[in-house]
Amino acid sequence: MNSGGKEDKLKKEILSVLKKESQPVSTKDIAEKLSKPWHSIQMRCLMLQIQGKVNGFRVGRVNLWQAI
Repeated sequence: MNSGGKEDKLKKEILSVLKKESQPVSTKDIAEKLSKPWHSIQMRCLMLQIQGKVNGFRVGRVNLWQAI
């Protein structure tokens, strides 16, 4: 598995998007802004949440993310 570099780059891109927004952003919106699959964004956001870099919460059926 040599995808560590791509994962790190995508995590940085996600954090960049979240830091520009004053409101929480949905996984779908992040995926659209970065032109990446929803599932890839969701997995990276969960990893970032575990690492303590983002807050994640659910409203209805939507996952929302916010940079800490």
